[in-house]
Amino acid sequence: MPSSSSALIGINEGDAPQKILLSDLNGKSINLSDFVGKKPVIIVFWELTEDKSFLNYSLDELIFLNNIHEKYRSEHGLEIFTVYTPENAGTVSDNEISRVKNLLKINKITLPVLIDRGLKSFRDYGVIALPSTIMIGQSGRIKFIYPSFPIAARPVFDDKIRELLGLSSVHPDQKQIKKGDVAQSVRLYQYALQMFKKGLLDQALSPLKKSIQLDHSSAGAHNLMGIILREKGDFEGAVSEFKISISLDDSNVHPLFNYALLLLESERYSAAEEILHKTLELDNNLAKAHYALGILYKSINRNEDAITELQKAFELFEQSKSEQVYEIQDPTVFNRISTLYILSELQRKQGNEKQSLELLDKAAEIALGLDQRKDAGHMHRSKELLIYE
Repeated sequence: MPSSSSALIGINEGDAPQKILLSDLNGKSINLSDFVGKKPVIIVFWELTEDKSFLNYSLDELIFLNNIHEKYRSEHGLEIFTVYTPENAGTVSDNEISRVKNLLKINKITLPVLIDRGLKSFRDYGVIALPSTIMIGQSGRIKFIYPSFPIAARPVFDDKIRELLGLSSVHPDQKQIKKGDVAQSVRLYQYALQMFKKGLLDQALSPLKKSIQLDHSSAGAHNLMGIILREKGDFEGAVSEFKISISLDDSNVHPLFNYALLLLESERYSAAEEILHKTLELDNNLAKAHYALGILYKSINRNEDAITELQKAFELFEQSKSEQVYEIQDPTVFNRISTLYILSELQRKQGNEKQSLELLDKAAEIALGLDQRKDAGHMHRSKELLIYE
């Protein structure tokens, strides 16, 4: 599951929370210090997401917490405050406030909403993911921090809220999943996978979300959700889904490799290297993992290690190439060309001009399909020289 360090900067579990003094939607000033240390308190930073092509984690969490508030407030004194993060740090327009009010009204959300004008509390808490949730015990110390709100987080939230209130950690989501639900979940996952392969991301999201609702223990479904979210630009959501997938099945190399790629993309080289090595411990013949490790080593100027990993990657790519593939856009062709090109660049940096040129020649042969053609006339086919216009 996502670690607390990925939610806030400078604030950790066990710390005292920063002060929050903000106005609600009606202009009434609310000071959270009046509640912290006296009652269990939950604070959630959220945003207004109206793009229906994205999973609206903020709205999902507001609806979830609204039900929790109604369930536990009167008997256990639980207080929940939602801190709305405006679209910009400047003036919050009346139109934006109206949209917030309309969202709450349509979804029957009665939680108090504080407007973080100027993004002061957002900055004080070092929020880097929306939504982000902070649970504060009656002692006045932070007990739990969580970024985002994927479907699989709900049983975690149930447990943490009951722990916050001193209740048993048994929650309804721990009941045995019906066999019929599992079968339907698999069907929905397979359909979502087909939509994804066709490049129809929006059509894949809906059945995939339903698949996870029916069986939140499916590592493959969470892995696919992470891939789709990354395709749609939701980096934090993708990280969360890959971590969930790994926690459900730590022997599956796919989410491990995908998570490592995101770490590499964000230039967290040490963490990415560790995860890539774990991936290769599970499957040392995964060409893409050797390729990614080679790119990582090139990025931190460990050129000899980069060459070793890229050479291994090329050998594995060569073994898996298809005899029927000639299109340069095909991944099996592109991976081989890309690996050779980077190796050529590294050899040039090492002063090995001859090897560099040989590698480029090999890349050009693959690009032209010459490495797979048996016919000597491939580069001189008279019929293609006939002039028809």
